[in-house]
Amino acid sequence: MSDRGRNDGDVKRNSVSSGRPGSGSNASPRNAIKEERVERNERDRTGRTSSNERHHHRSSEYQYSNSSSNMGGPSGGQPNRGMGMGPGGGGGRGPMNMMSSMNVLSGQAFSETDLMSDLPKKKFTGRCRLFVGNLPNDLKEQELKELFAPHGDIAECYLSGKGFAFLRLDTRAHAESAKEAIDGKIIHGRPVRVRFAVHGAALRVKELSPTVSNEMLYHAFSAFGEVERAVHIVDEKGKPTGEGIVEFERKPSANEALHQIREKVFLLTASPKPLVVEMLEPRDEDDGLAERMIQRSAMLQKYSFSFLSFVLEQKQSVSVTN
Repeated sequence: MSDRGRNDGDVKRNSVSSGRPGSGSNASPRNAIKEERVERNERDRTGRTSSNERHHHRSSEYQYSNSSSNMGGPSGGQPNRGMGMGPGGGGGRGPMNMMSSMNVLSGQAFSETDLMSDLPKKKFTGRCRLFVGNLPNDLKEQELKELFAPHGDIAECYLSGKGFAFLRLDTRAHAESAKEAIDGKIIHGRPVRVRFAVHGAALRVKELSPTVSNEMLYHAFSAFGEVERAVHIVDEKGKPTGEGIVEFERKPSANEALHQIREKVFLLTASPKPLVVEMLEPRDEDDGLAERMIQRSAMLQKYSFSFLSFVLEQKQSVSVTN
């Protein structure tokens, strides 16, 4: 057999084994066109996939690069707070480990070191601020400081001159001790009332994932300003309730967080549920409403005591009859 015959045979065998038409006489022009079209479509599809992957890779780098930028307040430049990258985040393609998925905050990632480290113990926070009422008008500021000084360091003392004052102690424990010792104490002939002051820079956060810890909540909201305290509330069994409290150092930071989260989609983990925030309504769950705190008119007091006397008389008559 000549060299040309051997070459033609090789081409035919290669065409059969590869599934593509060769230059032999058995190759159908229709099959060649069909195979060429399939091959072209395959190349086009592969090219689009590569382009999308390159675009996704650049987007991921941009999203995560925002985590190192200054995000505190309007002047810091707000990052892209759209859907977070990763499973459930609306756009992640590649597999991510569990910690990376949990730590995604709309594109901002936290390191495991940040989440595992202890939160700073801050002093003179809003939770250490006391309201002191029913003060005598002639009380001096120095007298008020001397009254609270045995219970802790004082950073703030505002005496209004109208019967009330505000003080800020160094720790919550010292503030509780001062409240317990001084509330009801007689000063210049008047019983003093001591309560914890309303924290005006606190937010209630809802729709929290069970995987959100206090540390994650703290670092997430630090993007809006200095955070004093962040807790994910748990029930009596230690199960997360899905609600938390974030207390800022300054009121503008709380307002900024409230505005940004309400206006945009804010994701804290891979969960598709966006966070819901609202201002924390102050409630006195410790002391409640004591009888001595109710302001009554003379007529109301008269009827109240008359009704009480009537009830006592009825009880006595029933007991005597029995």
